[in-house]
Amino acid sequence: MRVVGWFFLILVGCSSAGDLRREGEAQTARLAAQLRQIHSIEELQRAVPQLKKRFLCIAELAMQVNVDGKVQVEPSLASEELFVELARLYELPGGRELIESAQAEAVERLHKAI
Repeated sequence: MRVVGWFFLILVGCSSAGDLRREGEAQTARLAAQLRQIHSIEELQRAVPQLKKRFLCIAELAMQVNVDGKVQVEPSLASEELFVELARLYELPGGRELIESAQAEAVERLHKAI
């Protein structure tokens, strides 16, 4: 979950660009809603390509925001809901690996941007 927390910490902490933040929160809420519909490892496996696209979209939004090296965390309802859904899916056998594989490219892009 460490990668997940870091990934969304950047997005949530970017309060200087209101429009990007709102779009990021909307994308985060959509991702949480999508994850909420997944109840088995098979469903998660089928969803990985769409999840990957959502994670990349959120990463792109995060990279567009100038954080000036400071991250002020103000958790939003959407990010808290996402955290709950990710934690739930991590509990599925093999769920953590599938989530992390869906996040991998987005996390790598964020690492390169920092």
